Parts: sequence; structure tokens; C-alpha cells
Amino acid sequence: MDRKNQNLYYIKILMGVINFIILSFLSAVFILTLNKINCDFGARNFLENITYLPNEPVTSTVLIFIAFFLLLGIIEIRRKQRKRQQVSVILYAAEILLCLIIIKFVYVNYNGIILLVIADIVTDIKDKHTRGIFFVIMGMIYLFSDYDIISMFIDMISFQQFLSVYPAKVSMMIQGTRNILVALNAIAFIAYMIILMRNQMKENARIGLLNLQLQTANIRLKEMNEQLKDYSEMTEKMAETRERNRIAREIHDTLGHTMTGLSAGIDACIAMIDFSVDATKEQLNKISQVARQGIKDIRRSVNKLRPDALEHSGLQEALEKMINETMQVSDVKINYDCQVEVLKFNQDEEDMIYRVVQESITNAIRHGKAKQIDVNLWKEDKWLNLEIKDNGIGCEEIHTGFGLIHIEERIKMLKGTVEYDGSNGFKVTARIPIRWGEKL
Repeated sequence: MDRKNQNLYYIKILMGVINFIILSFLSAVFILTLNKINCDFGARNFLENITYLPNEPVTSTVLIFIAFFLLLGIIEIRRKQRKRQQVSVILYAAEILLCLIIIKFVYVNYNGIILLVIADIVTDIKDKHTRGIFFVIMGMIYLFSDYDIISMFIDMISFQQFLSVYPAKVSMMIQGTRNILVALNAIAFIAYMIILMRNQMKENARIGLLNLQLQTANIRLKEMNEQLKDYSEMTEKMAETRERNRIAREIHDTLGHTMTGLSAGIDACIAMIDFSVDATKEQLNKISQVARQGIKDIRRSVNKLRPDALEHSGLQEALEKMINETMQVSDVKINYDCQVEVLKFNQDEEDMIYRVVQESITNAIRHGKAKQIDVNLWKEDKWLNLEIKDNGIGCEEIHTGFGLIHIEERIKMLKGTVEYDGSNGFKVTARIPIRWGEKL
């Protein structure tokens, strides 16, 4: 319980103590007055001045305190059952009924017990509509549970009639004591409401500050998102620029060097062909070697953009060729199972699938020390499922190195997903939403 609720709880306890004292005081006055009347043989005169016959005092006192302690018990029980709304509504109705019982047995000479229930209601009911209904009900009961109003319709005995059997000084002392106790109860109630309203104002201010901070954070987050978007676009453009520069360098260094050598060799041949045919043939052989080497260098550069196998065949044949060549140069057995009838997709999709299979097989051999690799492809709705599993050493903790990062990047470029499992060997599972160019 936090401090602000603790203060309210203590004031509510104080109100309970004050009401206990008031009810004890009134019950004592009723019992002592009726006993005094019996002892002084003044019952006849007392009965002639009243229009309502009082209840048996001891029985009334017992009923008053049974109702009062039940009321306190309900307040405490409901405080612990706030989350159960239906139970709370029933307990609120029980509180109202017990208040009416207490007011009835004190002959409507005290209704301050209602203030205790009102203090409890305004604190515990969070729903404004429900709180308003109960607040109006208790307010009406408090206003109309006055002796002067009730006695107009129902015969009752007033507190003044009980005091009429005492001397003036004693009567004034009793009346003054009652008034002081009632005033203390009202002061405690007012203090309770002031603290409650102050706490609610602080809470509203705190919520307002949090909302302002949230709005400020949202604005900053929006600005940061815009900055991040601009940075992402700039980074992408820089990557494209770096790739273009790399390709330009490859072409410049490879093709430029080759063409320069060819040009110089041809010029030499033109110069010597009239003087020495043998020397010209020898020079042409050198030119041929330079040209072949240039072609190899150019192919090597182009292969970095697109696998050479896919240039000369489809994805199915390229995968089978890569797998067969891998088995020929290593002692690894690779089982390839493709359940897709026609493995033909768009160029970017074929490139990515080929590279993922290639990288996974390379990792299985190089890092996993695998002796058997299973490559499986199958179609599921619009998804192509790709699984590469090996019987290698596996790994408990998967660290995404250069190869795995490239696999993830390639799969994400196709809007797919990839998962790794290193518990039993190593397994790569990818799901790719294929733009099926042809019906499979």
C-alpha cells in the first residue's frame, strides 16, 4: 500500500472508531434512560409524551453492533476483492442495507454512519458511472434520513425526548457530547475527501506529464524513423556506388590491360610482317595467350555477378552439376531430392537459391566436417521450401559468420525466412515466396 492510500486507510479507520464511539454513546443513553424511567417510576409520564414505543434497549444495542461490525467486515473484504466487479456490487448493496438497519435502531437520531460508506465508495469504485449512481443513492439517504423529515411520515422518538427525563445540565452535557462526536465524524470525512481529491489531482497531473512525455517521445521517434529511412536510402545508394565502382575497376583493370597488350602486339605484327613471318607467328602466339588470359579474367569478374553455371543451363541442371563436381573433388556424399517438377524461376530467384545451396554445402564441408549432406526442395502453396542438412559436428551456439549472414541477406531480399539448427549436425531451412513464372 503506497503512502497516499495509506493515509486514506488510516482516516477511514479513524471514522470507524468515531462511529463506534457514537453508536456506543447513543446505545448507552437509550439503555440508561429507559432504566432510569423504570427506577423512578416515570414510565407513565414518559409514555404520555411520546408517540412511538422504543424497542427493548439491549436487543436494539445488540442488533446495532452486529450490523456495524458486519459493515466494517464488508468494507475490509471488498477492499481485497476489488477485481471482482459483481461481488463488489452485491457488497455495496449490503452496506446500504446495514446503514439503514443502524439508522432505524437509533431511531433516525444519527445518520453519520453513511459518511463512512460514502468515503469507502468514492475510493474503491473506479468506474465513474457506477460511482455516480451509488454516490447519488447514499447522498439521498443521508439527506432524507433526518429525524425531522422522517417523523413527518413515521412516528419516531427523538433524542430530545430521551433527554427530557434528565435535569437541564445533564441534558445539555449529553447533547453537547453527541454534537462533538458527530462533528468529529464530519471533520474526519471532510479531511478524507480533501486528501482524496488532492491525490486525484496529483495523479491527473502525473498522467498528464506522462502523456506529454509520450507525445514528445513519439515525435522524436518519428523524426528518428525519418532520419533512419534517409540513412538507409543513403547507405543503399552508397552500396550501389561501391558495387558499380568495383565492377568498373574489374573491367578497367582486366579488359583495359588485355586490350592494351593486344593493341601493342598487333602493332608489332604489322611492323614486322614484311621482314619476318616466323617472328610474326611467334608474336601472334603471344597475342593469343594474352587474349585467352584476358577472357579468363573477364569471366572471373562476370562470375562474381552471376554464377557461370546458370548462364549455360537452368537452375536444376546447375544444382546437379555443382553437386556432382563437389562429390568428385571430395569424399562427401550429397543426396539431392527435388520434388518440384519444373525448377525454373526468375533470374534473381535462381541466383539466390543457387548461392544459398552452394554456401550451405561449402559450410558443411569446411566447418562441419560433414560426410553426408541432404539437399531437399519442395513446394508448399506459393512457398518454395529449401532444406540443407548435414551429419557434421554441428554447434550448440550458432554464430552468424560471413557465410550465414550472406544466406540471410539473400533470403531476405526475396522476402523469405531462414532458420538454423545445430543440435544434430547442421540444418539450414529456408522458406521463399516464389513468383512462379511458370506453372509447376
